[in-house]
Amino acid sequence: MGDNSVVQAAGLPSFALAMDMARAPRSTAAFDELLSTLTDIRDGYVNAPERNLDELEAVEGFRYAMHLLSEANDLLIEGDAERPRFTSMVTPSRKYLGDNPDAIYFQALIRGDRGYRITGRRDEQCYVSFTVHGADPAGGINGPVLADINDADLDIAEDGTFELLLSPDEQPGTWVRLPSEARYVFVRNYWLQQRSAQNDPNIAVRLHIEPLDDPGPAPALDDATFAARLRDANAFLHAATAGSRIFGAPSPVKVPFVSNEPNSVGTPWSFRNAGVDAAGAVDIFYSSGSFSLEPGQALVMDGTLPPSRFTNVMLWNVHMQTLEYRSRRSSLNSAQMVTDADGHYRIVISATDPGVPNWLDTGGHRRGTVFWRFLLPEHDPETPRCRVVPVGQLAG
Repeated sequence: MGDNSVVQAAGLPSFALAMDMARAPRSTAAFDELLSTLTDIRDGYVNAPERNLDELEAVEGFRYAMHLLSEANDLLIEGDAERPRFTSMVTPSRKYLGDNPDAIYFQALIRGDRGYRITGRRDEQCYVSFTVHGADPAGGINGPVLADINDADLDIAEDGTFELLLSPDEQPGTWVRLPSEARYVFVRNYWLQQRSAQNDPNIAVRLHIEPLDDPGPAPALDDATFAARLRDANAFLHAATAGSRIFGAPSPVKVPFVSNEPNSVGTPWSFRNAGVDAAGAVDIFYSSGSFSLEPGQALVMDGTLPPSRFTNVMLWNVHMQTLEYRSRRSSLNSAQMVTDADGHYRIVISATDPGVPNWLDTGGHRRGTVFWRFLLPEHDPETPRCRVVPVGQLAG
């Protein structure tokens, strides 16, 4: 044990330690704010009485905080808008903001006064899109959609490769104008297959971003720069936890596709039409609501799938994380669903296997969110019809 450790263990002040801290005073202050934010997550989010979390939800709340730290590190701590790189947004071990087992998402920090070249390849994806977002005033990543493009407007070569240019000034080729307030670019890759994309080890996305003008080598990290990144991370952590809506409480901003009645879902609606700033895709019609079931109960959803590029439904916990999907069935896409010849489906949500097709396993959760995605439907999707029944009535 070194001298500083001995002094600290004795509860005595350490001049050397104080000097070390003083060498990066802004980062030290921002790091102290991070520690305070983590305390707020513990007391003002996970253990807040008004959130009424049970043991499973509380444990998952602490795990959620770790997932958010991982995301904040990749996007905000290590992100560099001058020299951006794509990083994975969500994985089976990093879930937040309503992740999706059938999609692989990427993210990068950008600036509205810079230009970028994105190259990639479309392989077996049923959908690829890029959305440019502005900053979220709350500190999260739910900033307004400023520009978007999907694979229908990309010039895709026979081998699947494509190039996309982002810049404030027009460029030859496939180009998207960057507004001055651009902050992020998010990339969606969707697959419609029997094995969900996040569970398929054979899936790999080929994607790269680089500045149009070489900014030169990255400068050595300085105190002011790192402190600013830490404060961005703190704001993101707060927005996604203590600053978020209490599960089950009505949203202060009406979201057309969200039902406020338990065990029902809202009318499918797209962000393009909803006028809501969010990190969602503008090509998708969403429908969501909460489930709240007693032991022995099941939520049954009936409806007809519209012709579309892709449709899926899944369960989230109260932290907007998908339930376990590697070893349990907590989501279904339209290739996995059992339907009749006309596309009629019946989906059952319950804690125990009812012995019928299309069962979604709540995995010990008494409540959570049901979330639908209808991607580029040929007509407005119908609202799934919901009812609660005893599980015993469904078998046979």
